[in-house]
Amino acid sequence: MSNLHYVGPRVEISHQGIFYKRSKEDKYIYLMSAVEILKDIDNDYERKPSYSHPFEHKRLEEDNLHTVLEQHEYDVEECITEECKKYKQKIEHKIAHIQSMPHLTEIDKEVWIKNIEIMKEYKIQRAMNKMYYFHCIQDIVYLIQHKRIKEITVPFNKNFFHILNTIKGALITGKPSLDAKVMKQYDKNDNMIAKLTIR
Repeated sequence: MSNLHYVGPRVEISHQGIFYKRSKEDKYIYLMSAVEILKDIDNDYERKPSYSHPFEHKRLEEDNLHTVLEQHEYDVEECITEECKKYKQKIEHKIAHIQSMPHLTEIDKEVWIKNIEIMKEYKIQRAMNKMYYFHCIQDIVYLIQHKRIKEITVPFNKNFFHILNTIKGALITGKPSLDAKVMKQYDKNDNMIAKLTIR
């Protein structure tokens, strides 16, 4: 079982240094909320066209994350292990490419490679967080298609809004492609909500 934890924003690495792109957040911050949505829409055997995530909700424990995902993908751990292996190979290919760059001095190459090695575990953990997040999104999309869900509403906040937009993107680009929209509005109790509608 993989150990998931927050690492930070995307990092840009070169022979000039290590820079963080604050606009590119670690998917870990969205993962638990995405798993909550997955659990919500698969909490019964009835096909319902509309699901609403409650405002008062006990947050899912991180220990249960793997259990929830494995209920939808029995081999999720094996998939992530294989994807991580490919990601590590990608880092090794990057190092090999740097070593063959003719326009860089040997010192520049050494500094760049050292910077990659310093940030290697950071990058791997961040990539793993992203892998789990996208597996969760794909599981949600599968349920939306299988149960013919037409609407999901959640409390409006940055995390849920981001997740609904990721789901929307996956539905639009998936096969079959579905028309999906995300909007902000108020519910009957004047709470701001985010709503995903699917056609």
